[in-house]
Amino acid sequence: MPRLSAPAPRSVTRRQFLGAGLWLVGAPAWVSLGPRATAAAPESSEPSLSPEERERRRRAIQAHRPSQLSRLPVGFRRRVGATHVAGKYHFTKKPFLLEGAEKLLELGTRLGKFWLIPRDVERSYPFNHRWSRHDTLVSLARSEPFAELLAMPFETLVFEAHEPCGERWKQAGHPQAFYDAVTAEWYDLTAHLYRVCRERDLTIILQHWEGDWLLRGAGQPWNPPPTDWRALCERMQRWLAARQAGVTRARRDHAAGAKCRVAHAAEVNRALDAWQGIPTMTREVLPGVELDLVSYSAYDALRDGPTLWRCVEEIRRYARTGALFGPGAVFVGEIGIPENEQPDRITDRWDEWMGALLAADVPYIVQWELFCNELNPRLQPAPMPPIREAAQARGFWLVRPDGSLGEGGRYFHGLWQRATS
Repeated sequence: MPRLSAPAPRSVTRRQFLGAGLWLVGAPAWVSLGPRATAAAPESSEPSLSPEERERRRRAIQAHRPSQLSRLPVGFRRRVGATHVAGKYHFTKKPFLLEGAEKLLELGTRLGKFWLIPRDVERSYPFNHRWSRHDTLVSLARSEPFAELLAMPFETLVFEAHEPCGERWKQAGHPQAFYDAVTAEWYDLTAHLYRVCRERDLTIILQHWEGDWLLRGAGQPWNPPPTDWRALCERMQRWLAARQAGVTRARRDHAAGAKCRVAHAAEVNRALDAWQGIPTMTREVLPGVELDLVSYSAYDALRDGPTLWRCVEEIRRYARTGALFGPGAVFVGEIGIPENEQPDRITDRWDEWMGALLAADVPYIVQWELFCNELNPRLQPAPMPPIREAAQARGFWLVRPDGSLGEGGRYFHGLWQRATS
């Protein structure tokens, strides 16, 4: 049976459209973890579960499978949604950002995830709109397509956002002015969001891309890690703290009387590696910085439902999340199946993973993605987008290139139609 993942690092082909741009090299309200005697990697330590606890979790997952629930949880449509970015096809003449947003709402979700990255916006949303140059996050957020997006009836918006001024965070020796500039950019964006959305019951989460790959370099196993890995982790803490400081200060200054709330999250993506003795963002970065939430791009945990639940717990154990969402605020910001490559048990796998995440009381779950953003790597030369045939893509989709729903699309559309809120 094909599986999406295993402890070994997965391919990052799916992100090549971003990989060339996520250069991000790190940010103050951070906490140094103190001097370390050596640069040696940490010891492996996979948490153990008793047979009784394993059986209890198996039963809990089964009971929380959406297929077994007579009624889905309150707020399901604002808690469970999908991403729209860099799809290889489109169906209308509308700006691609807005076409995808409207399609998500039509399918029934009220949670959408989008890319807010000034230097990648042309690759993120390439069809039917000529983008102006944007050098700051707030400038892009004020653009006409994003302004229209912010006015749509979503109840949860997640933005993958990277500030141009912070691109070189991994470099050593930045002065305080570097981190102050990062904080100022995040303050300006958050203040803008409070101004334009304050009359709406809307949660906006601002996060970065998969943090373990940002820290290591995309696809790098860190086994063994580089000699300066601890210094890299501390630079990441400073960068994240600078971003969080901007959001926190703007919330303090602008949230009074607002119905909306704006939060900041960091994203991890290699939680399982810690069990092999490999340094991870979860264990080596998160304990040193307080955040509103932590996002998990969960491909390394998709062996089965119990593994996914244990990885969420691994992240909760080390995360320091503040009062806005409370302790242990971990959500799944990315999870998906390439249906053309792994066609077996698609609905059953989704149902098991959803059962695990609902049993674990994860606040948000974001499927990858609406329109597939990865071409079939076996086709040479690669087809030119927009594509029209399902065989030309890997199959990370809700909607296929011919306009029909994929198997995962039918599964989630059915759940969103069942949900009462």
